[in-house]
Amino acid sequence: MEALAVGFFASVLGVAAAVGVMSGLVAWAATQPGQTFATLAVPPSAVIAGLLAGTLLTVIAALVPAKAATAVAPLAALRPADDASVRNRRGKVRLVLGAVVLAGGSALLAFGSASVSLEVALLGGAASFIGVLLCSSLFIPAVVSWAGRLASPAGVPGKLAAVNATRNPARTSATAAALLIGVTLVSLMMTGASTARQAFNSTLAETYPVDLAAPTAVGPDAGDAQQALDKIRALDGVSAAALLQPVGRLADGSAPDGGGAIYALGSADASAVLRDAKLRPAPGKAYLPEDSPTGPASITTAAGTVTLDATVLTTRHIPSFVADSTITAGPLTEAPGMVWVKVADSVSGEQVQAIQKNIAAALGVPERTVSGAAIERATFNSIIDVLLLVVTGLLGIAVVIALIGVANTLSLSVLERTRENSLLRALGLTKGQLRGMLAIEAVLVAGVAAVLGGGLGIVYGWLGAQATLGGMADVIPSVPWGQLAAVFGVAVVAGLLASVVPARRAARLPRWRGSPPPDALSHHHA
Repeated sequence: MEALAVGFFASVLGVAAAVGVMSGLVAWAATQPGQTFATLAVPPSAVIAGLLAGTLLTVIAALVPAKAATAVAPLAALRPADDASVRNRRGKVRLVLGAVVLAGGSALLAFGSASVSLEVALLGGAASFIGVLLCSSLFIPAVVSWAGRLASPAGVPGKLAAVNATRNPARTSATAAALLIGVTLVSLMMTGASTARQAFNSTLAETYPVDLAAPTAVGPDAGDAQQALDKIRALDGVSAAALLQPVGRLADGSAPDGGGAIYALGSADASAVLRDAKLRPAPGKAYLPEDSPTGPASITTAAGTVTLDATVLTTRHIPSFVADSTITAGPLTEAPGMVWVKVADSVSGEQVQAIQKNIAAALGVPERTVSGAAIERATFNSIIDVLLLVVTGLLGIAVVIALIGVANTLSLSVLERTRENSLLRALGLTKGQLRGMLAIEAVLVAGVAAVLGGGLGIVYGWLGAQATLGGMADVIPSVPWGQLAAVFGVAVVAGLLASVVPARRAARLPRWRGSPPPDALSHHHA
């Protein structure tokens, strides 16, 4: 009944807070250009689902400890309960069950990633993580105890914090496991998004090596191409640009369209503008687009016909080219040149469109002739950023809830150790040292959970990206170390903040005057 009342009241507050936050966001969006259509919609299903979920989950969460409390005989309740460990039956059963689930889930996850089967990988990832949680009460206290050695330089408060952090292993494990879940999911999303972005960019670079390409104007009204190139390089969002001159024409049948110009590309320009790092021109070779005939390429130049070894590329979105030192006969005056542009990775789709217009204006050509994959890349990156922002925000709430658990654990610890803390104050522990002891205790639990969660998130994020994109791209793990360091920093700082209220409560405890009661001494020695 207590859980029912608390769950329902908290769910009402949660639904009201959600509606209030969305009202503010919609009101703000309505003031932005192009977002005047933003309106607030509160469907009854969302309200009912929120109330039911919050209430039912609270009641279900209360049934486990309630059942455990009522299952103990009155006389047995007078004896201290043994926490699950490898030395007793409960711990051995949990260890075996967790190890079996972890091993089976890991095998499914590895198989799903190798076979690019997202459904199998999801099932295996969920099972393996459940196995980790089942075993967490057996290894988290040991890891926290080991990490407590790092607190030794803090003196007596650090040593006491290391002991207190593992005094109740079950509670420490439950608190750290809650934070472990949130940090693992956040790290998984960050690593998966970074890996997916890198895999997509690599595949896009092979298919569209040039961000934007445009022909130069020809005829009597054509301007100076070099001046136009200088204007393009000065555009905001353009990181590099190169002017390629046509130095020959492929004989009929040497290109997919039955002919076409071939351009001279310098190694410096190739490094500056080409996304595909493997696409670098070598002297004496001709590089032809996809579906070109194999074999030597016959090229007509201003000085005659030359035959070169040809390499057929895996993309058709690039014209034929050679190294600038391969053909030295000079450019063909009757064919237009080509400008290749590389845009900055941070530009948006709207900025790319503006760059396209400016390139067309600088070259004096129709805007439709400026093409490339820059818009696709910017659109994909913006989608990943939005999804990552939304999911990280939602999972950030889970981390906050877990840190509230850290504060609750410390509060219970303060209540249980009231006489002990008073005795420590009487023995000379200052209020500042008492606050520091609780802060270090919170940091140890939060820091261990953040490190373990970050490591698990890296593995899950990489394997998940492999299971999703392995069939269309080479998935190489990309770890956003800066973002993960920020997650660790937030967890540690939040752990410190979680210790503020319990520490203030403990610091207000009076010292024992005279001889402390016997139960305080026995509790302290125990």
